[in-house]
Amino acid sequence: MRKDIRTEIEINASAEKVWQILSDFENFPNWNPFVVKVLGTPKVDEILKIEVQLPESMKLKFTPLVLKAEPNKELRWVGTMPLGAFRGEHFYQIETLDENKVRFVHGEHFKGWFVGVIWRMVGNQTETGYRLMNEALKKEAEK
Repeated sequence: MRKDIRTEIEINASAEKVWQILSDFENFPNWNPFVVKVLGTPKVDEILKIEVQLPESMKLKFTPLVLKAEPNKELRWVGTMPLGAFRGEHFYQIETLDENKVRFVHGEHFKGWFVGVIWRMVGNQTETGYRLMNEALKKEAEK
């Protein structure tokens, strides 16, 4: 089974500024209502410890592997469960539209035989969380 989430928002800030906010994991608790804690660094092959707060629901913890960390462009990580049960590839992409304007694309590709169960439990809340994070990132970057 496969499910995808893709959200986007335009932000009136440079790609450099948006990347600086996204890569400053220590500061996430100060502005990010969804990804409330990240331990580690945005470097390929780094294992992160992540805590997300689902809107009006529970906190979830993950230990994904960073797949891509291209400054000012993209941050991507993957979390898995054994035996092909679940694979979630999460991504943040920064597309430059102008010197001080970007499109922030935030999403995830889910696959595995356990995706249907997870999706029924937290799919809508997860997508809502992505949108809340996008709005908070926009606010933080446009200060």
